[in-house]
Amino acid sequence: MDQSNRYANLDLKEEDLIKGGNHILVAYKMKPKSGHGYLEAAAHFAAESSTGTNVEVSTTDDFTKGVDALVYHIDEATEDMRIAYPIDLFDRNVTDGRFMLVSFLTLAIGNNQGMGDIEHAKMIDFYMPERCIQMFDGPATDISNLWRILGRPIKDGGYIAGTIIKPKLGLRPEPFAHAAYQFWLGGDFIKNDEPQGNQMFCPLKKVLPLVYDSLKRAQDETGQAKLFSMNITRLLPVGKEPGQGPGILPKSR
Repeated sequence: MDQSNRYANLDLKEEDLIKGGNHILVAYKMKPKSGHGYLEAAAHFAAESSTGTNVEVSTTDDFTKGVDALVYHIDEATEDMRIAYPIDLFDRNVTDGRFMLVSFLTLAIGNNQGMGDIEHAKMIDFYMPERCIQMFDGPATDISNLWRILGRPIKDGGYIAGTIIKPKLGLRPEPFAHAAYQFWLGGDFIKNDEPQGNQMFCPLKKVLPLVYDSLKRAQDETGQAKLFSMNITRLLPVGKEPGQGPGILPKSR
């Protein structure tokens, strides 16, 4: 079904879309399968990425059309396809209404990857309007916070050398703490990683005092602050407090 009348508008100008601030713009390299027209395939791609289905539905009205994704530029020779996605098309975080990266990825590079009329479609770039960035539910801190914690200037605080020590490799508390100490003599930041929480051979209550001792010794010897980022996942039964029985629900991380 050719959906180009609804899901494509090649008269739209990229600079106007950016100036309007109401769309996320995504650039793809797209090639339709043999026998399919480029604009027709592009429009089908936009439909699948937003409000479209393979059939006409009775619930379509002016509002639903207002959140359609629109193909606004194509160049078959270079496989350049660009789509404008209305901001209102994307889900928001239930708890605080923030913009979710997962919703963007689900639509912009989700089901459209399995379409039968598309040979390949690869996202190569995207543009987020300022409004989306302001609503993004991403990290609340940046490298300046690490510089501050490490006692450095919060502007141009320099390179931070970090590593990950993986207890899943079989590290017991003593080897784990020794590896941390050796790294901290020249490095700054250690993150422990999967599945470190409280393994039988590396229990949290035993490894943490040893790691703390390694951190303090390294700080004393180097005269520099060190940082340990710990996985604090804990498992609790649904609706219960610690000590009330077994559980498997991750409560925090």
